Amino acid sequence: MTYLLASEYLTKYVIKYQESRAISTANEVSHFIFERYLDIKELANLAILNDARVSKTTSTSQKQALLDKYVKEGEGYDSIAVADLQGNTILQSTGEEITGLDKRDYFQEVIKTNRPTLVQPRKSFTNGKYALFVAAPIVDLNTGKTIAVIRTRTPITYLEDGFQENQDKLTRDSEELKQEEYHLIDGNGQFFSATENQQVSRDARSDFTAFAKMQANRKINSAIDIDRIDGAKQLITYAPIETLNNMPELGWSVVIANDTKNVFAPQKELLYALIAGVGMTAAIVSVIATFLASRTTRSVNKIVRAIASSSSQIAVTVQQQERIASQQLYAVHRTATTMDELGESSKACASQAEAAAFGAAQALKLTAGGCQAVDNTLKEMATLTETVGAIQKQILRLSEQTDRIGNISSLVSDLANQTNMLALNAAVEAVRAGESGKGFAVVASEIRKLADRSKESASNINALVADIQKAIISTETVIDNGTKTVENGVKIARQTADAFAGVAESIDRIVLNSKEISCTAINQASAIEDIVEAVNSLNLAAQETAAGIFQVKLGISQLDQAAQNLKAVV
Repeated sequence: MTYLLASEYLTKYVIKYQESRAISTANEVSHFIFERYLDIKELANLAILNDARVSKTTSTSQKQALLDKYVKEGEGYDSIAVADLQGNTILQSTGEEITGLDKRDYFQEVIKTNRPTLVQPRKSFTNGKYALFVAAPIVDLNTGKTIAVIRTRTPITYLEDGFQENQDKLTRDSEELKQEEYHLIDGNGQFFSATENQQVSRDARSDFTAFAKMQANRKINSAIDIDRIDGAKQLITYAPIETLNNMPELGWSVVIANDTKNVFAPQKELLYALIAGVGMTAAIVSVIATFLASRTTRSVNKIVRAIASSSSQIAVTVQQQERIASQQLYAVHRTATTMDELGESSKACASQAEAAAFGAAQALKLTAGGCQAVDNTLKEMATLTETVGAIQKQILRLSEQTDRIGNISSLVSDLANQTNMLALNAAVEAVRAGESGKGFAVVASEIRKLADRSKESASNINALVADIQKAIISTETVIDNGTKTVENGVKIARQTADAFAGVAESIDRIVLNSKEISCTAINQASAIEDIVEAVNSLNLAAQETAAGIFQVKLGISQLDQAAQNLKAVV
């Protein structure tokens, strides 16, 4: 009864422990690929890549230095490269030249979906070791169009080094657990990382007969399996590596394997001790039987104390993990709430930026209409200036002709005076001539009358010419005033045109700035939506982790209680 009871609890303990190791390893890998996924989105949003203005002012060496900084400080990459939409490498971190990106599956996947992507691990062409490739589209900040693709390469050795470090810490005091084997399996069922290098690239179904069924169920599970390499029995534990909701589903899994002769060694020792005690009790005197029973009891007590001590340590560790998980769950919940509020604010900001851009565009149209009206006014002013100039020229010509008429009228008046004098002299001579000069006197009298009438007409003409000249002078004054008014109007119209041009230029800059603000706000809103989705997924994962740790805590508590009961019974 002691053996059966102890064996049952020891088996449960070993399985629970190995399942916790498998879950821990799966979570570690899930967290690792989630960090790679967030990093590629951050790299795709670098201003030197998605902002044409920043890219033009940044040299290629400066861009390469920034990528080298990510490779050095990221502790997960050995290469970062950027390719155009035809797959030509346009920027890469320091190292061997990277070519032929258009033939890679991750590049084709990004071009097809226009979203960040993860693909199944594959061997690197440079060193033949498995690596994880992550890629994402680079979207122009101003146009919103995809202009390039960025990809990172993470050697699996980064994961393997972390596993080895954890393995050394956990198995520091246990020689048996140092022989524990871990295996990382991709979505196609092939090993891409394993404790034994000869297993890498092999099909997991060929090494573990129970793997196909476990992979189909995609649940944490343990089973006894036969190692097809050396034929030894193994306790294998399967755990799926889950990805968050906003990440591509990879179908990865982890398998932890231990030889049953190592993990169940205490049970065999207990069985052998009990069999020896019972056999010797039947053959030797009761004193010897008592001695052997006491020795057996001490062995059992030693084993039970070891179980109780281990279960207590595990219980303390699980309590610490539960407390940490609760704190993380609270922090993630607060982050999710804050990101939701930030998402709503960014959407409102994007809407206001779009409205401002629309209003500025309308103002620009109205300003363009004003500029056109001022241009038309300037054209009419120019025509009016030409017309006034033409009138001024005609007035000058009329003044000249009036002066000529005045001169002619003066000549006519002089001729009339002279004719009058000649007629008077002719009349005097006619009187002297007597009867023979009477007819000539009549002619001279008529000539005098005509001369008087000519003089009178010349006087009237001179008066009219004087009036015309006065009118011309008044007209010239009016025309001069009109010309000055037109010139002032042209100056004012030009000033108005210059003002409208300045306003149009300012509004045009406002329109461009508003469009840039609108595009930036829209991109920020989109990025915040992605972050909100990631935080919500992380919140869900934290809740599931906290629930799982609570269940493990209950199981460890029951195991600890059973160990204490067993200790009391023995």
